Amino acid sequence: MTKPAPINKVAIIITALEVETRAVLRQIGPWTEDNVSGTSFFRGEFEGWDVAVAETGAGNVGAAAITTRAIEHYHPTVALFIGVGGGAKKDVLLGHVVVATKVYGYETGKDTATGFKTRPDAMVTAHEIQQRARAMRQREDWKKRTDPSLEHQNLEILVGPIAAGEVVVASKRSDTAKFLEENYGDALAVEMEGRGFLEGVHINHPVLGGVVRGISDLLSGKASADKSGSQKRGADSACAVAFELLSVLGGRAATAAPPRPQAKIEAPTTFSRSAYFKHGDVLGRVGDPKSDEMRFLFEGTPDAYLRIIPSIPRDAPMSLARLRAAANSFDMLRRDGNGGFTDINKYGAIFFEPPSPNRGGETALHRATQLFPTGEIWSVSDDFIIRTRGGRPDWVPLPLIPALSFELAFYKALHQNVSASLSLLNLSFPCTIELGLLGLSDAHLAVTTDDFRQIRSDSTVIRKTLTNANSAAINSILLDFFTELHDQTGYPRPPGLFNFPPGPPRL
Repeated sequence: MTKPAPINKVAIIITALEVETRAVLRQIGPWTEDNVSGTSFFRGEFEGWDVAVAETGAGNVGAAAITTRAIEHYHPTVALFIGVGGGAKKDVLLGHVVVATKVYGYETGKDTATGFKTRPDAMVTAHEIQQRARAMRQREDWKKRTDPSLEHQNLEILVGPIAAGEVVVASKRSDTAKFLEENYGDALAVEMEGRGFLEGVHINHPVLGGVVRGISDLLSGKASADKSGSQKRGADSACAVAFELLSVLGGRAATAAPPRPQAKIEAPTTFSRSAYFKHGDVLGRVGDPKSDEMRFLFEGTPDAYLRIIPSIPRDAPMSLARLRAAANSFDMLRRDGNGGFTDINKYGAIFFEPPSPNRGGETALHRATQLFPTGEIWSVSDDFIIRTRGGRPDWVPLPLIPALSFELAFYKALHQNVSASLSLLNLSFPCTIELGLLGLSDAHLAVTTDDFRQIRSDSTVIRKTLTNANSAAINSILLDFFTELHDQTGYPRPPGLFNFPPGPPRL
């Protein structure tokens, strides 16, 4: 049986309270301090892991922001939130440690005249972390990592849901406690940061994220429990479980077989850098082959394209059925449009916009997005550059690219297609983004209705690495592309043009 590939041994750990941070630092030994955009991180080592630790303070918003910053800077494989929490069920005791299967954001909902209507919102801990925790319940090894100077009792691992909100719940008689019991009765613990932390992990897929909470109070009697040292014991026991998780995950890295050579997964270009198909290839079909079938193909060479190219090969190609089901969640590279059709072809699945109505025969295709079984996405258009005058005055130079519609089309397509690739095709990072405009000879860029700038190059193409699905990272690539096109007119892109970034471009 093939062993799993080794993992990159970088981990981030997020805490909310100083008592939690101190417990974590005890596990990593000597540490140094990093400053990342104003956020302090403690750096240390644990069994070959490079560990970065940050303390966020209470609340989901801060946890989400610092988690995102940490992942973008350190590029970890594992991210853990370690802290204390309140036991929410009768069989959850002081000393128990809860590894979350999911974290509810229990304050989401709608406040109506008849009362608050909950709308459950949950983020999920990585499957592998859940499974490792379930296995650890059958062993005692993790208990050796607790601080022997603390008087621990009831040391036990529980695996189940946690509820997170912005309220400190200090009594089982409180309205919040009653609300949780009624609406989130399966939650084992209550805390204030786990939902935000997992949101930060989620947008940086495929980091393995998990929340570990040591029970330090049982909602009622919180103040007296804290005075007895329960927070220190809860933080320490949570750390023992969390670092045992790192240890067993690190064992996979140490014993795994060497990585397999990566196969070339990028689709080849054909007659143009913007094309993956051959002249005359029928890419989509609609209708009955015996009567009114319409066959769609590109007659011209694409003049605009967008590619998302995975860097990590899949164990097996994705099925055509899966690709077809996902296709209409992607966007086409277009200035406007009214929906589209999906079909499968020899390259995978395609989402395309039909031209004006036609009955039967071959029909010119002008824009489409192709999904490949490797996970690559390729959006193309062959009429992106305006070449016909239509109702435009004679003084308007042609060919023409309206700058606002150009930027908005690429903004919408790249953001949507990265999001859909992540959620539907399990896109991994880093990946490669390629954006291009071809056939620009004699074309003009219309920055405003009376500012036309001639483009001095036949093409504008950029190829960049995208490290995560964060909007700022996507916008950075788009801005590079837009800036490059403006530069080829001999004039810079005006700062803040169309209010982008952060976008979307708009007047």
